Amino acid sequence: MRIIAGTKARMTILPPRDRTTRPITDRVKESLFAILGPYIDDAVVADLFCGTGSLGLETLSRGARYAVMVDTDRDALMRLRKNIEKLRFQNSASVIRADVFQTGIPLKIRYNSPLPQDEPELCDLVFVDPPYRLSRDVSLESQLGRLLIKISGQIADEATIILRHERRTEPLLCYADLHQVDQRVYGRMTLTFFEKKS
Repeated sequence: MRIIAGTKARMTILPPRDRTTRPITDRVKESLFAILGPYIDDAVVADLFCGTGSLGLETLSRGARYAVMVDTDRDALMRLRKNIEKLRFQNSASVIRADVFQTGIPLKIRYNSPLPQDEPELCDLVFVDPPYRLSRDVSLESQLGRLLIKISGQIADEATIILRHERRTEPLLCYADLHQVDQRVYGRMTLTFFEKKS
């Protein structure tokens, strides 16, 4: 695994230890970041179900101001911390072990995360990449639906959310203030883009 572009381009990062974490391929990542290009500079990013941090670290390399990376897997987060040290992003990244279905984005005041005091609480860009088995039910009352609704109250106006899921899953057009604005299919995987519109 590697960083594709930006200040840390071509640097390698530790991959997941096993197949329980599904890293995004370089081809899909390149396509995704070509779309996101204008939204990354100086953004505050949340990478939920982050694994070893491929997406969050890529945003930092490309000019994001801060990334909060969240997962429950201890081994993946240990590898993520090593990746952050290797890339020297210690001052621009937080690693939090939490169940995002319970917390949503762990905001510093509510959950005492290690965000710097002068860092804004609301994210501009959010990656949501749950295990596929947890993203098959996308109804408003599902775990994922409730998470997206919760996230809609934790992000800046016009923030972008990217949901990664199986191709056969079809998310709703909106979850609270999140409105679907784009969708890209890559083999068996789909990226669905939402934007917060009040």
